Amino acid sequence: MGIHQCKDCGSTDIRNDRSLGGRLVCIKCGSFTIGFKQRRNSGKKVYQGYRSLSSGITVSRDDWQYLIPFLICLIAFIATDILGLFEKSNIVYWSGGLLAQPHRIFTAHFFHGDFGHLLFNTGGIIVARNFFRTLGLSNRSFFLILIAFLIPLQVSINWFYDIFVARNPMSLALGFSGIIYGIDAFILLASIYGKQTFLGVQIGLSRNYQCRQTMTILTVMGVLYSFAPGISLMGHLSGFAAGVLLFLL
Repeated sequence: MGIHQCKDCGSTDIRNDRSLGGRLVCIKCGSFTIGFKQRRNSGKKVYQGYRSLSSGITVSRDDWQYLIPFLICLIAFIATDILGLFEKSNIVYWSGGLLAQPHRIFTAHFFHGDFGHLLFNTGGIIVARNFFRTLGLSNRSFFLILIAFLIPLQVSINWFYDIFVARNPMSLALGFSGIIYGIDAFILLASIYGKQTFLGVQIGLSRNYQCRQTMTILTVMGVLYSFAPGISLMGHLSGFAAGVLLFLL
């Protein structure tokens, strides 16, 4: 079975416009870009690759790729803030010591300043998951692939700015937010232009008008928030720039 769906806003409110010879048009946004959304019928309920829990929460078979970075951040927080196994000064991003201690390229992203910092950034993972589902992500590991490319690219952009532009060898940063901003940029551009492949890998992201509107608002709010005291503005902007560059690949 299947239903008609607008490729721009994702709405299923479609009608035949008799004035246009019966052409399909989206009632919500007026788009003529109408597709056909396939669904699998299983018993009395219709499933689209996910299960619905009794609480109303939907669990996708692809959610493992979002759970992994979430768990890494959580375990890192427990190791530092609860058990005290590591000193954060040894794992944060440090522009002047990055080349001598390259482990900071990776560790800096998964450790956080406090629980509020952790909660904010892991919440970004949940938000990204919902947007990728809305855009129709078809690859079961793309979220992890994107993160794997974002981490070194974001750090490289940030480090280049700190060393060669700002001339600041004592720039310090910590947290997953730079990666979240990179994911934000990728989702925003995908909602506008769509993105079917990434480096030859099929991902199947479709344009979505409603997603584009929401992501635009969140992006503006995020950039404004980056100017707040104690926030790494360059860490956020370098992440966003990394996401744009990866989208263009």
